[in-house]
Amino acid sequence: MRLFTSALCTAVAVGLLAGCSGSNLGSSLPTGSQTVAPAAHSGMLLVSGVQRPQSCPGSYITCVTISKSTPAKTEICISTTGSCTSGSFPPFTWTQKIVTLKGKKFTSIVGSIKPKVGNPIEDSIKEKKKVKSSKGKVEYVQDIKACPASGSCQTGAVGIVTS
Repeated sequence: MRLFTSALCTAVAVGLLAGCSGSNLGSSLPTGSQTVAPAAHSGMLLVSGVQRPQSCPGSYITCVTISKSTPAKTEICISTTGSCTSGSFPPFTWTQKIVTLKGKKFTSIVGSIKPKVGNPIEDSIKEKKKVKSSKGKVEYVQDIKACPASGSCQTGAVGIVTS
């Protein structure tokens, strides 16, 4: 899977996946792919196209920095080949929600996954209302869940930093 180089990242259920790749929007981003975590028999969740910030905790698949004027956008896939550009991509139904670190729903930041059923998907995160700067630390999380037509769902989380 690849992240758009205009990039900002996206996510999945808190603390369940290791690894992180992400970047601030507006910076030039290298291409590449990072495997985030193995996923049962249906493949693995992948994020590519950006470098993971060193400050991103390992419990997130990636971390993004957003502001009112700078949303985050990324592409995510579940792949059996370790790539989002080759191989087969069975469709998954994706859901997401934005929460605080304590797991409470947070409505000033909104997330969007398109298409809802597909693979890969485009994930967007933006501030609906101006949010106080988190001073470089993850303060919010986008929990993501991907479910196949049959079998187990996969989850992961994207760490969100506000500026």
